[in-house]
Amino acid sequence: MTSDDTQLAAVRQHSILELINQKQSAKLGDLCETFGVSVATIRRDLASLEKRGEITRTHGGAMTNMPVSKDFTNEDRSVSNVVEKARIGKAIVHLFTGDKTVFLDSGTTAVEIAKCIPVECSCKFVTNSLSIAAILKRRIAEKFYLVGGVYGEVNDSFGGSVAISTIRSMSFDLAVLCVSAIDIERQQISVGNEAYSQVQKEIIGVSRQNYIAADLSKFRASAFICTASFEQLDGIVTNDGLNSAIVEQLKASGLDLIIG
Repeated sequence: MTSDDTQLAAVRQHSILELINQKQSAKLGDLCETFGVSVATIRRDLASLEKRGEITRTHGGAMTNMPVSKDFTNEDRSVSNVVEKARIGKAIVHLFTGDKTVFLDSGTTAVEIAKCIPVECSCKFVTNSLSIAAILKRRIAEKFYLVGGVYGEVNDSFGGSVAISTIRSMSFDLAVLCVSAIDIERQQISVGNEAYSQVQKEIIGVSRQNYIAADLSKFRASAFICTASFEQLDGIVTNDGLNSAIVEQLKASGLDLIIG
């Protein structure tokens, strides 16, 4: 490789890193199209970035190693990893059996899950998300409850003391939680919004089973507030392509791993 080629590669890798950090993850095909280079070239770039500890490669792409300092709004996140979130939705609905009471956390992944609930489902659903409530109203109008409180635009949801007080008075058979980050090494989940972290902690405390619904971009990252350790969780539902080493770590922790 000439000095000019080396310089071009360095510039391209810097741009790739910025893009991955901005979107939290990226696919090989999208990177090839964006930078106009071959799959082999992008793979070399990602290998170099991973070797420097700046990204983590996944099957078919890469994800950021940057900590999550804040939660993006639902509007911003609704266009991110849509296909993956839909797969997660289809994979998790088999847990919605019998007459369970199910809490659906606020977040765009939970929105996609709500869209996948069969109309004949006999579960009772509870949510604090306006977006999810609108979907549940269309699909299962008589089988859901909306928790109120102080409205937060970040997750299009209700929180604060009113929401927390209401959740404390309830009991859930299953809670489906959305997170900003899943830290494999520390074995914990976290969110970027301090106010919402309190709501999520209360949900976890009153649910018999707690499952995380998260696409690959949420792994190998950290966020501002830890809301639970793996010991408080029962399973994780994610999309295909998770690094085999991470799969083994999750299984070793005793979590039920569902791949969509």
